[in-house]
Amino acid sequence: MDKIIPQRRQLMYDNGNYRTTWCGPYSIAVVCNIEYEPAYRICRKLRQKRHAKGVSNTNIADACHHFGVRGEWTKLAKRTQLRKFLPTLEAGKVYIVQITKHVLVVDTRDMTTIDNQVREWVAAEETHHKTKLVHSVFEVKNPKFQPKQDDAWLIEPLAASGG
Repeated sequence: MDKIIPQRRQLMYDNGNYRTTWCGPYSIAVVCNIEYEPAYRICRKLRQKRHAKGVSNTNIADACHHFGVRGEWTKLAKRTQLRKFLPTLEAGKVYIVQITKHVLVVDTRDMTTIDNQVREWVAAEETHHKTKLVHSVFEVKNPKFQPKQDDAWLIEPLAASGG
């Protein structure tokens, strides 16, 4: 099973414009291993609003719970830059990290990150959000996806040694 990368939102009008893909529902879609639209719709329902821009931490936790994913928010006592915060995360877990006016998903099983602005898994230290301040972190207890499966590193040493 590969890591999910939710697609861009569906067309809203016939003029070819895509609707905005918000970070909160996108992070929910990633950790729950679903497409973006169901996550967006549950956020709208929970917020009782016409859009899902600016979802709260409670909305994210409730939406994850709706899709069978458990987790817990922890507010940081002192805000710190994401690049300094990443090494403090426990290895082998998945987190939704709330930074200044944004959220992103961090997978410490393979130290990668994804969000609605960069729709592919990239190395955590290469994220363009590394100078943003971390406010809170949501530890996902049962993510619905596996870490990236890359067995190429097993083959290369054998090929190099000739055996």
